[in-house]
Amino acid sequence: MPSRRDTLRAGMALSAGVASTAAIAHKATRPIAAPRPAIEPYRAACVQTRVLPTFTRDGAFLPEALAANVETVAQAIEQTAGESGAKLLVFSEFCLQLPLARLTAQQWHAGAIAADGPEVERIAQAARRAGAYVVFNPVERIADFPGRYFLSGMLLDPDNGPVLTYRKLYDLTNKTRPGDVLDEWIARFGEDSLFPVADTAIGRIAVTIGTDPVWPEMVRDLVFRGAEVIATCLASPNAAPSHVSRRGGDSPDAHDPVIPVMARRVRAYENLAYMLTANLGPTGTAEAPGPGIMQPSEIVDFHGNVMAASRDGSEGASLATLDIEALRRARCTPGSGNVLLQLQSALHAPGYASARFARANGFARVAPVDGSEHADLQRAEIRDLVARGVLVAPAEGLS
Repeated sequence: MPSRRDTLRAGMALSAGVASTAAIAHKATRPIAAPRPAIEPYRAACVQTRVLPTFTRDGAFLPEALAANVETVAQAIEQTAGESGAKLLVFSEFCLQLPLARLTAQQWHAGAIAADGPEVERIAQAARRAGAYVVFNPVERIADFPGRYFLSGMLLDPDNGPVLTYRKLYDLTNKTRPGDVLDEWIARFGEDSLFPVADTAIGRIAVTIGTDPVWPEMVRDLVFRGAEVIATCLASPNAAPSHVSRRGGDSPDAHDPVIPVMARRVRAYENLAYMLTANLGPTGTAEAPGPGIMQPSEIVDFHGNVMAASRDGSEGASLATLDIEALRRARCTPGSGNVLLQLQSALHAPGYASARFARANGFARVAPVDGSEHADLQRAEIRDLVARGVLVAPAEGLS
């Protein structure tokens, strides 16, 4: 039978162990990062404005139309924020500069603007007056790359003006993409300029343009850098699929145009991120009706649910409330529902490191003129992929 002294010793040891365990548990539940002020839920708007063509059918630049479009966006900022209280407004692709026909790179460059030019300043002034963050798409010229134009996405802070400028990385046209001149681009602007994310008072915001979100890697790279809200400037008129009888296996409309809409919703789900998309509104004079069938401007929550969407291509705003704190709780909660947290990046890193698709610096010396030059580069890439056994050529061989 144990003595009273032995019993007391055992009790002291047990108490010490419990106290030690409690101390460890308490330490483990402390916040691992400095607390941030909570971000109150706020309204966001995806805005469709009327856009005047800024080029003639022959490609001549119309500066007065650009000035009118800038004023339209500026007025829409103040009106939408004033009426709805929205703190984040997203505008469409080509909301400032819009062609009537396919342009050469030289023609685009003639109508491009500088990131520090008066057009951006006028829109920043409206953002200040409205007390709102604004995302929009200018066709931009950069002095370091003469003769080239870039499709850019800018985020304006109401207090500090431009805080983020993204240049479109995907899609094959005669614009210059940073990847086309990658070595020089990184030397001048650094790697962070490829996938910029702004840490703002209303959350971490990133920008994409057009079809960018079709590539999962595009959005995920932004999320790897902390993005919580992805704003997309879009100009895609068709939402209704063409009839199956009119589709060819290799025709441009072989892919149902609803797929990009679905892709943006999947990007929200798989990244636990808000996806905001503003599509192009009506074009031309006030008498011209807006297109009836459009990919929707829409706001998708971080579970992939559509919170608000436009019904057609008319002027207006799609509004919803973003809850950044709820998003952060979802991202920081363990469990099978956290699909982002389950990403096993170590498994995928070797594959991406060894992959050789769409190699960089393809237009380092000469800018594309009409976009057809991409096909020559792709033919060389296809031959290389076939030679390495990644792709299998069709029975009739390669063209």
